[in-house]
Amino acid sequence: MGSVTSAEPQPETAPGPETVTRLLREQAPDLARQPVRAVSTSGSSNWVFRLGEELAVRLPRDDRYTPALLNEVRWLPHLVGRSPVPVPTVVAVGDPTEHFPRPWAVVTWVSGDLPGSLDPAQQARLAVSLGGFLRSMHAIDTHGAPAGAAHWGYRCGEPVTDTIDEWADVAATELTDLFDPAGVREAWRRLREVPPAARPACLVHTDVSSENLVVHPDGSLAGVIDFGGMGVGDRSIDLLYAWSMLDAPAREQLRLAADADPATWIRARAWAFVGPGLLTLADYRGSMPARTERLTRMVEAVASDVGVRLR
Repeated sequence: MGSVTSAEPQPETAPGPETVTRLLREQAPDLARQPVRAVSTSGSSNWVFRLGEELAVRLPRDDRYTPALLNEVRWLPHLVGRSPVPVPTVVAVGDPTEHFPRPWAVVTWVSGDLPGSLDPAQQARLAVSLGGFLRSMHAIDTHGAPAGAAHWGYRCGEPVTDTIDEWADVAATELTDLFDPAGVREAWRRLREVPPAARPACLVHTDVSSENLVVHPDGSLAGVIDFGGMGVGDRSIDLLYAWSMLDAPAREQLRLAADADPATWIRARAWAFVGPGLLTLADYRGSMPARTERLTRMVEAVASDVGVRLR
């Protein structure tokens, strides 16, 4: 493995509101009279359009993102009535047509603001409310659903594998302009000694980053979005972004509110360093400066937890 950088898919012409309206007329005519407008904050996986004031239409940008959309459609109904904060509700699912070549979905719009720079009081409110959401989601019955990375992707597996060891080593070399490579390797040596999961696999979101949370003005959680990676795995994966969003006191409040045992917390910290940390920095630092800034802080905070300075 010579590089951690993954190839970007070739860009596809973005559909416009008129395409969305045409799809609705053909497959969900009861929704087609509502106004459609593009959303400037569409994610990297889906084009997103507002449909009236209460709904959103999600269209995968590439064939590779279709499974994630269908995964959302599969799992979101399990959260209805069980989440303490709003999450998208599936309203309609569309089939591919000549106008758009992939499945698409209509979901409820979750209102709120993306977390920006939060003061300590706001961080505390986010930590407690996010912890409550995670505790509720992790308690949902998944009896009969297969668990593990073989079914749901690498983030539902183990935080330390030979592959992740290799990513850490290659990233240490590729990110020498950001971090001392010896420091990166030493931090990972200390972080990779993780205990086994202390609890059974449970329902996990897998990408509880600030990009997938919306908050009230006081910092408390207003909703959670983007469930495309949801599956059954170790709850530690849903805590890893604590080191990118929260200072140490608020991280401890999140740990307590989410009922995370010591083993879960140690595993979450290992996840944070390489997978969405070093790897994402190497992939996106040229194209996504805001994400790069957040993840740089996260990697440094994790390394500091084990007594290593990266620069």
